[in-house]
Amino acid sequence: MDASGGELVLGRAIPCVRHARFPGETLLDFTRRLARSVAFAFNVDHVRMAAQADFDFFAEALVLPEAVVTHARLHGQIPTTRDAALIAATSAEQLFVYVVKDGALEVAPTRSGRRLRAGDILVLDLAQASSVLGTDYEAIYLILARGALPEPLRHMDLHCAEIHGDHPLARAIVSTLTCLCEDAPRMSQVQGSVVLRAAIEMLGLALTDVRRARLAPRMLKATAETLVDDNLSQPGLSPAWIAKRLDVSRATLYRAFAPYGGVTLFINDRRLQNALLLLTSADEPPLSEIAARCGYGGRTRLFQAFSERFAIPPEAVLSASEDDRAMLREHAARAMMDVWDRSTGRSLAS
Repeated sequence: MDASGGELVLGRAIPCVRHARFPGETLLDFTRRLARSVAFAFNVDHVRMAAQADFDFFAEALVLPEAVVTHARLHGQIPTTRDAALIAATSAEQLFVYVVKDGALEVAPTRSGRRLRAGDILVLDLAQASSVLGTDYEAIYLILARGALPEPLRHMDLHCAEIHGDHPLARAIVSTLTCLCEDAPRMSQVQGSVVLRAAIEMLGLALTDVRRARLAPRMLKATAETLVDDNLSQPGLSPAWIAKRLDVSRATLYRAFAPYGGVTLFINDRRLQNALLLLTSADEPPLSEIAARCGYGGRTRLFQAFSERFAIPPEAVLSASEDDRAMLREHAARAMMDVWDRSTGRSLAS
């Protein structure tokens, strides 16, 4: 938030911007000011806010070199949206951190599918789309540059990362930021920066824990599978490429896929499964296009891999009847499932 939408409070060591309704100010004018104060990052419908007869909002934003810290209380709803047009217009390279003290927030997209509750912490990357709907809550916001976080977090995808209230550091982060907001009138900027940096350091440690948990073997495998499916057209798709994109060692990636026959086998099976689905689709793309979309260097490599895997050349699939194609699609799906079921000790009925 900035001073354009609030009252700048002077006479204190840490500059503070206060967002509150002025005496005699209409609700529509107040919500217009409030919307303008967050317009650097979010779209806010101030008319929709003003239509809430009991709407009320109060916030104090502390301006420190490391971040802007805002303690806010809301009664009503402030729907905020960060869309592609706004991202293109602002090019914000900052993170927006919600620390929920009371109430709940609904966020889209989300990594967990749950609403944020008291004690939870959410990180939004302002370079990506998001929307937040809060009703009757108290929260502390941080607006900080990525560079304020410790390495290597500042280079990672943190959008919609969640630290749940039961994390060992969650309460410490909330308490530290609460003390900063409450004691700011008696603090110098240097003192405030020391307290804020401690909170940011704990935030970095908690985010590192969350990332490690997300990349535990089962979660790592699911993340890697999605990455493979989204990049089948990349000829250079390999275990090393995946490990680099996920910021894990190749050994860690191999361990996650060890029960399933390895990463390379998974990539090859996914490519061939996709090739068979394309060959039996109604669009009937040419073989050269199928080879490119599945990451093969040309028709020859596709022919060799496909014939070896399915004991039938790609041309034979293209010339098959519709009934035969439907049967082949089902065969491909069952074959891929059988590979993974057998590798985990289960077997589909034949």
